Amino acid sequence: MATLADRIRAVSDLSSDEAEHLRTLCSSWQVLADLSFSDLLLYVRKKGAVERFEICAQLRPFTSQTLYPQDMVGTIVTQPEQPIVERAFREGRIWAQDDPVLVDGIPIRMDAVPVRHHGRVVGVVTKEGSPATSRRPGRLEQVYIQSAEHVSDMICAGRFPYPGTPVGDWPKVGDGLCVLDRSGRISWASPNAVSAFRRFGVKQNILGRYLDDLRIGQTPVQHALTSRDLTDDELSRGESHILLRCLPLVEDEAVAGALVLVRDVSELRQKDREISVKDATIREIHHRVKNNLQTIASLLRLQARRLRSEEGRNALNESVLRIGTIALVHETLSEEPSDVAEFADVVRRIGYMVAEGLVLPERTISLTVTGKTGRLEADLATPLAVTVTELLQNSIEHAFPEESSGSVSIDLARDRGDVVVTVRDDGVGIPDGSLESARLGLQIVRTLIAELGGTFTISADGGTVAVVRVPTKERAPG
Repeated sequence: MATLADRIRAVSDLSSDEAEHLRTLCSSWQVLADLSFSDLLLYVRKKGAVERFEICAQLRPFTSQTLYPQDMVGTIVTQPEQPIVERAFREGRIWAQDDPVLVDGIPIRMDAVPVRHHGRVVGVVTKEGSPATSRRPGRLEQVYIQSAEHVSDMICAGRFPYPGTPVGDWPKVGDGLCVLDRSGRISWASPNAVSAFRRFGVKQNILGRYLDDLRIGQTPVQHALTSRDLTDDELSRGESHILLRCLPLVEDEAVAGALVLVRDVSELRQKDREISVKDATIREIHHRVKNNLQTIASLLRLQARRLRSEEGRNALNESVLRIGTIALVHETLSEEPSDVAEFADVVRRIGYMVAEGLVLPERTISLTVTGKTGRLEADLATPLAVTVTELLQNSIEHAFPEESSGSVSIDLARDRGDVVVTVRDDGVGIPDGSLESARLGLQIVRTLIAELGGTFTISADGGTVAVVRVPTKERAPG
């Protein structure tokens, strides 16, 4: 799927740097939609056209009812249809309708904000909202709209989005907002911001105070006002955690104040700790299972040494390999933060283990692993690992008789949601009737793959080729 920057470049004459600026703006503009109680639409001038624009991005506010439940992206408009869009683009200044326009009986007010990048207008953002749809009239609405005008002015001047804008979701305006004057003193705070600070232990009135004087720790305000760049910080006190994002408001190269988005993340951090403890417990379980399996393998290895029967020793040694394979999967899972494993890493470890256990010093058998399947869950990785072990063992033991040498390759792939494992050797091929002789290893492979709902084929092609195809859990049934 093409990114927003790719789509912008496809319909416009903008450079990759200019398209990326618009993409960054669209990752940051939720704050403007919420402050202005408006839907936001990004207009980009069509390639080779003067008065034709295409809507490349759309955003709905959390603080107001949307005026556009339908998708507007891809809509093309001309100068007569949206004259203030063309005017804002051409003149490089914010244009606003003098009076709301009635659309289906709803008064709609539109502001057109030119987006400037390195002195050049590269697009237009319209703020389209209805005064009748805002949730709370009064002082909160006034502060929000004034703050939105500050942000709009910065977009027009090329100062928003900030150069250091981090990726990821923004704190929402509705979570909590503080407005600071040019010195950094709190001139207004939303009820949710006051509640967040109160839960953090701040009992006094915060209006007219500096955040750094509230004894809540070092806040990002001073750094944001000095650097004139967006600054984040998270403060912790016991079980309470608040996230602060400070947006300096710059006018004519001077800081005119700042907006501080406040979010209580105490519950999120509690869930993070619970997940961390759960992950650590799962890793410890995998580690102990691995140790227990290795102990069983060691006992079987000792037992094999005491047997006089060659057939019995071979059977126990094969069992040691199978148990060691499962132990390898658990060892890999014990190193991961979740219950999934990078299967290519598991296969490489299996290859080393099988080659070390079966290849005699006087033989030279090269083993290569190519491709990848990505990360697989334990209940799929474990039987697949045993399958790879059996197929490797089958190739090394039967493809190269006596002291002959050769090569074995394992190719890993994803095909339409399926995991595909191909084991190929350049040995003597499949003897007549060998597939009907019911080797235990091949029986194990067939049983495991059948239980996974997959397919297994083996054929001769200048050697032996075994192909395993297993559906992953992400694939829909049928």
